[in-house]
Amino acid sequence: MEPKVGGKMKFSFRKEENNEYRQGNTHEGTITEFILNKKISYTWEDSNEPDFPRTVVTWELEEIENTKTSLKLRHAGFKAGEKAKQYDEGWSHFLGQLAKYCEKRK
Repeated sequence: MEPKVGGKMKFSFRKEENNEYRQGNTHEGTITEFILNKKISYTWEDSNEPDFPRTVVTWELEEIENTKTSLKLRHAGFKAGEKAKQYDEGWSHFLGQLAKYCEKRK
């Protein structure tokens, strides 16, 4: 990730198959908003799906206590019913993994 407006971002996900990790989906985009330690927005593109809609992911961070941060994630741009459920499930999974990671880092 290039942390600046106009910078590029790329997420590569691995998936487990037969107890081995293999390359999964890759998503790329361009950062459209960047406020250090507060907010980042970027386009979300899926090169494996040519008809994928133009969507935007936004992460908003707010310090709520000395060692705690509130995170709001929004993935917007889907038409009603259009892959939204699939992405809701995916983000829920990965945010759960992020929470576990943060707990271990305390």
